[in-house]
Amino acid sequence: MRHSNLHTHTVFSDGYYTVEETVLAAIDRNMISLGISDHSSGDFDPCGIRVRAVDAYHREVRRCAEKYKDKIEVYVGLELDGYSEVNKADYDYLIGDVHYVRCDDGSLQGIDWSRESQQKLIDTYFDHDPMKLAQLYYKTYVERQQLHQPDVLGHFDLIRLFGLMPTDSKAYLDLATDALFTCLKITPVMEINMVPMVLRGDSEPYPRTNILKEAVAHGAKLVLSSDAHKVENLTRGFDDEILRLKAIGVKEIVQFVGKRFVEVGI
Repeated sequence: MRHSNLHTHTVFSDGYYTVEETVLAAIDRNMISLGISDHSSGDFDPCGIRVRAVDAYHREVRRCAEKYKDKIEVYVGLELDGYSEVNKADYDYLIGDVHYVRCDDGSLQGIDWSRESQQKLIDTYFDHDPMKLAQLYYKTYVERQQLHQPDVLGHFDLIRLFGLMPTDSKAYLDLATDALFTCLKITPVMEINMVPMVLRGDSEPYPRTNILKEAVAHGAKLVLSSDAHKVENLTRGFDDEILRLKAIGVKEIVQFVGKRFVEVGI
């Protein structure tokens, strides 16, 4: 099948390639559509598009969309962190997610910089208890999706990135699934994000299989994404993930084609 990917990054944020290089790589892979979704702007986030570059970002993605329209559909999207603010109408789609939580002292603290920084966060602000961080993370995730009304739920269980969360406990799973069910009422489209498998050698993407099964049972529409910061990862792992999805009973995914999500059998 021809692949689509809405979660990609370029030199406008923390990616390694230009928009045009990314589009050309997608064409080379015979992709049906490509979304450029650089990180949203925010003084708190050094990875985001600089405010003064937002207009240039839009112009360049639109330019490439027009230039290569006979070969691939190209869309201007955004990975919207919960604490950024944008005009949704300016984009073809938004991926909503959370990289920061607001702690009791009012500061925004990143959750995914490194294992060491997440452990320090837990020790400093959450009484050495990872579940307390998980509780704030999922609370924040729900609140920010309710605020922004994104089109796609992004890397839902990012908080477990470094293996510090008690992900096999009933308390954690109940916490995550309760948040999930609320978010699926906002948008049923949820990404399967390949970063843990492709870059970290994990056996599962975001979300983990136990959460994924709950999502499917509650009507989630799944979209494959690689969260690619390099063009070589645009569709990396997609074929294997489709086989894994089939094995757990998933029969279709969605792709963004013709400016809307369409169901595709697998």
